Amino acid sequence: MTKRIFSFLVLTVLLVLMTGVLTAAAPVPVTTFTLVSGLPETMNVGESYTVVILVESDQPFTFAQALPTAYFPGRGVVGNKGDHAPGGTSALLEVTFTAKGSTAKFGGAVPVAVVAGARYQGGVTMTQSFDFLVNVP
Repeated sequence: MTKRIFSFLVLTVLLVLMTGVLTAAAPVPVTTFTLVSGLPETMNVGESYTVVILVESDQPFTFAQALPTAYFPGRGVVGNKGDHAPGGTSALLEVTFTAKGSTAKFGGAVPVAVVAGARYQGGVTMTQSFDFLVNVP
């Protein structure tokens, strides 16, 4: 009887260990976001500058994307609709900002940002934000 219980326990432990090995999660991708060019501290009304971000990964992503964001959307400094790249292991993303009007009524320099991200198979998403303060006299 003791021999059967021992055998059962050994078999159970082996099954648990094998199940753990078979269902091990895929490794988390190593993703780097490099700011190639950013925004100046001062822009004049009508000027446009492009934020360029290089996304690189050790695993293929399904897509990469960069989107603009602003504390005062549609005022002062306005970003275009963003950029999108299909799957791969690297992508160069661009978001263009244009100075539309003075930021003096908002207290001087206004915060704007670009958020870049890469989405992977299985729903894993890696992101990074690039923040700027821009003054439009």
